[in-house]
Amino acid sequence: MGTMRKSADLLKQSFSVLRQDKQLVVFPLLSAVACAAVLVSFLVPTFATGLIQFASTKTGHREVSAATKPLLIAISFAYYFVNYTVIVFFNSALVSCALERFDGGKPTVRSGLEAAARLLPQILAWSLVAATVGTILRALEERVGFLGKLAVGFVGFAWTIATYFVVPVLVVEKAGPIDAVKRSATILKDHWGTSLVSNIGLGLINFLVVVACVLPLIAGGIVSGAMETTAVPVIIGGSVTVFLLVIFGLVTSAMQSILVAALYRYAAGAGAPAGFDSEAMKRAFAAKK
Repeated sequence: MGTMRKSADLLKQSFSVLRQDKQLVVFPLLSAVACAAVLVSFLVPTFATGLIQFASTKTGHREVSAATKPLLIAISFAYYFVNYTVIVFFNSALVSCALERFDGGKPTVRSGLEAAARLLPQILAWSLVAATVGTILRALEERVGFLGKLAVGFVGFAWTIATYFVVPVLVVEKAGPIDAVKRSATILKDHWGTSLVSNIGLGLINFLVVVACVLPLIAGGIVSGAMETTAVPVIIGGSVTVFLLVIFGLVTSAMQSILVAALYRYAAGAGAPAGFDSEAMKRAFAAKK
C-alpha cells in the first residue's frame, strides 16, 4: 500500500468520525477566531507605541535597536505563550471529544470545553515549554548562517515529531510538560520506529486540495482577463476560493486532531477505534526499525 493510499484511508476514517460529530468543527473555528484576536491584541499596541519602527531602525541608531531588542524578545515570547495556550486548549477539547466518541460516548462542544478547562494547569505548563522552545529556535535562526538555519530547522522538525502525541497525553494521562514530551516520543518510537519521516503523506494531499480550492480564483482571473472590462469574475472566484479554503482548513484541522487521538488510543493499547483499520494505523508512520 502506497503512502498516498494509506493517507487517504486514514483521512476517510477520520472524516467518518467527524460526520458523526459535526460539531467538532466548532473547536478549530473557535481556535482560529481566538488566535486572530490574540494577534490583533499584540500587533495593535506594538504598532501604536512605535516599537515596530524602533525595531527596524537602521545602522545609524543601533543603540535604539539594541535597547528595544530584549523587549521585543519578551513580547515575542508572550505572544507564543498566549497563542500556544489558545491552540492547545481547543485541541485538547477536540481530542477529548474524539476519545469520548471512541469509547462509545456522545460528546458535545460543552463537554469538550469543560474537559479542556479542567486541564488548564497542564495546558499552561505545556504552553510555557512550547513558547520557550519556539522563542529559542527563532532566536537561533536569526543569528546563524544558511547551514545553521538548516540545523535549526531539523531540530524544529524533530521537536514537532517528538511532540506529536503531547495533546492526547495531556488529556488522558494529565502529565506535566516534560513527561508529556517523553511519553509522546516513547509512543512514537515504540510503535513506529525511530524514523522522523512520516509516511502519512498528509502534506501532499493537503497541497492537492488547496490547489483545487484555488481553481475558482484562477478561472475568475482568466475570465476577467478575457473580458477586460470587469473584475466581477475574479472577485467572485476569489470569494469562492476563500470560502473553500476556510471550510477546508476547519475540516482538516478537526480530522487531524481526530487522527492523532485515534493513533494515540491505538498505541496506548486500547486498540483501533471503531471505524479505523488497525493495519492502516500500524503502518501510519515509517516502518519500525
